[in-house]
Amino acid sequence: MNEIAYKTGSFKTSDNLTLHTARWLPDSPRAAVILVHGYGEHSGRYEHVAQALAANGYAVFALDHRAHGKSEGTPRALIQSIDTVVADLKQYVDAVSVEFPHLRRFMLGHSMGGLITWGFIVRHQEDLSGAVISGAPVDADANVSPLLVTFANLVNRVSPAIALIDLTPLDELSHNPQNKEQFAADPLNYHGKLPIGTGVAINEEAKYVRAKLPEVTLPVLLLYGEDDMIVNPSGSHTAYELIASPDKTKKGYSAMKHEIMNELEKATVIADIIAWLDAHQ
Repeated sequence: MNEIAYKTGSFKTSDNLTLHTARWLPDSPRAAVILVHGYGEHSGRYEHVAQALAANGYAVFALDHRAHGKSEGTPRALIQSIDTVVADLKQYVDAVSVEFPHLRRFMLGHSMGGLITWGFIVRHQEDLSGAVISGAPVDADANVSPLLVTFANLVNRVSPAIALIDLTPLDELSHNPQNKEQFAADPLNYHGKLPIGTGVAINEEAKYVRAKLPEVTLPVLLLYGEDDMIVNPSGSHTAYELIASPDKTKKGYSAMKHEIMNELEKATVIADIIAWLDAHQ
């Protein structure tokens, strides 16, 4: 049987924040998967995904973003620049590549983590062999009224921590009632409203990513729930059309909401991810 070694750790960012990390290592890993969580949550919510990947021979590495989960950073859930988060991720990926230089590296990102994954790709695609991206808000700014964008930009200049919008209504996470209950009960999740600064950062990164997507040649698997009311599936369609990669796949799941890896039929999604990774060894 493939024994999985679980270990937590941390590292210091360039601005001296301590970020929490976790890894799941099988006996003889055949590739590395860097797991990138979304807004207001933490990497521990994807332990079942990491365990499944590790059981199939993939070494999984994850971090909690700054101001999220077990990582430092205040106010909580405030990210004023996705570029900064991508820099954190780059630092972590570099450390993984030094420790495991023989392993090909893939990235798996969900929601804001999917946008961060795109941000990493358009800046550092040479560091990866492929990526799986779930429900990324690539069209975030295009799905917000220009008036609201202008208002948010003005408020952000004065007080980026002001929180006005409920970005993650629990009923829209998934059709899985247990997932809703677990999210609400988890103190490591952020339960407040969206800080204006984070919203502005997401919008700005979405614009930046769209402009750079035609330069992407990396193999990519794009996944989304067809019932997603938190992130418009148009972002997945837009990314699919814009990237130049000859190896790109897009798949929507009927009767699934935003968190497809936490849905009632999550095993199907995880199996699809593993099958894609297996095909890209």
